[in-house]
Amino acid sequence: MDKAKKTLWLILVFYSFNVGAVSYINNIKYKGNEVTQPSVLDREIYIEPGDELNERLIEKSRQAIMDTGLFRSVSYYLEENYTDKNESAASLVDIVFVVKEKYYLLIIPRLKIDDNEIHYGLQLKWDNVFGLNHETRIQALNRGNTQGVDETRHSFRYFYPNVNDSSYNLGFSVQRENNVDEIEEIGRFIDRQDDSFRVEVSRWLNERGRNRGYFVGSNVMYQKRFNHDLVIESNSEYLDAIILGLDVGFKDLNNYKYNRGGKEYGYKLDFSHEALSSESEFTKHRFYYRSYYRFADRPASNLNVQVKFGHSNNQVLGEDAFSLGSSNDLRGYEKKRFTGNTKFVTNVEYMFPHADHPVIRYVTFIDAGNTYDALSDVFHEALNIGAGFGLRWKIRVLVKIDLRADVGYGFTDEDYRFSFGTRHAF
Repeated sequence: MDKAKKTLWLILVFYSFNVGAVSYINNIKYKGNEVTQPSVLDREIYIEPGDELNERLIEKSRQAIMDTGLFRSVSYYLEENYTDKNESAASLVDIVFVVKEKYYLLIIPRLKIDDNEIHYGLQLKWDNVFGLNHETRIQALNRGNTQGVDETRHSFRYFYPNVNDSSYNLGFSVQRENNVDEIEEIGRFIDRQDDSFRVEVSRWLNERGRNRGYFVGSNVMYQKRFNHDLVIESNSEYLDAIILGLDVGFKDLNNYKYNRGGKEYGYKLDFSHEALSSESEFTKHRFYYRSYYRFADRPASNLNVQVKFGHSNNQVLGEDAFSLGSSNDLRGYEKKRFTGNTKFVTNVEYMFPHADHPVIRYVTFIDAGNTYDALSDVFHEALNIGAGFGLRWKIRVLVKIDLRADVGYGFTDEDYRFSFGTRHAF
């Protein structure tokens, strides 16, 4: 029994000798939050001053604070405030949550290795901006050279959760990138040059605006693309689109010392039409489900499952709506190995810790998926299988940084692929 729970147990036992003994919460305090504002923590917990003392809700609140992802650890202890002498059966207790904060402002090198492709660059990563759990990302990435064309990405994103302590979230992003795609059927290379701007608004559907549970959101994005044909210049074209988006789903994820738990699922819709002055018309649907299972007898181990399905009635800005083949979906295959306007993919990972250093975990995985030209082809074409193994290193002092290295084998192509990154595959 840890110190906090032992203290709570002793208090409850002591007052249980009084007939009808009841303990109430007098105050809720925080220690160690040098950056994080108390309002961020108040919003997530399940107890309030005046509530009857409840160990289950205190522990649930402790875990909810940990689930923000802002802290290396969260614990609590109790302080007896006083006993009402006029009502000897009642006592008041202060709850003190002790947090250990992570590092929030970083300028870090970005490195992603996907077999023979190496992406490198810099990222400014500022989490918990102003102590209010805002997020800022600024990235400059070099993705190599193809056919004499440098492939790059430059982006900026800002996310403002719980606007003015409400249930609403606001985000916006701008991005400029280009990548060269090979059209094997006709022996051409297309340099796709994109500029985009996106604004999003979402709302948590619980009373307090906790960052969990059901949510609904919408977004609008303007995207301009130049499809530069590197072989036949005259075939180059400009396209742009105004895209309206809808996002509904459920999220209940838990952050533990070495791994994750919980689940999330949802549906996303993107719609673009000439009525919106778009030159690229499409309706794009995406469904997803993710679960992170933990085991009672092996709490540092995980079985992670993801299923994704997508369909579009048309191409998006001159290219197929979906692709598979990367370190994040179908490992063991080259980037964009499969493309189409319909996609299905599922991933299963089993992670287990190093015996002496649980921040290091081993992983085995299997991926299965395919893309299709039409929705009806889903039931008539076989799935492509990838499988492999890897390592994960959880950097506990940083927010959302987990180093990973994978070796995957693609059974369809009978080839191996190596990948390295700084985030989970899903």
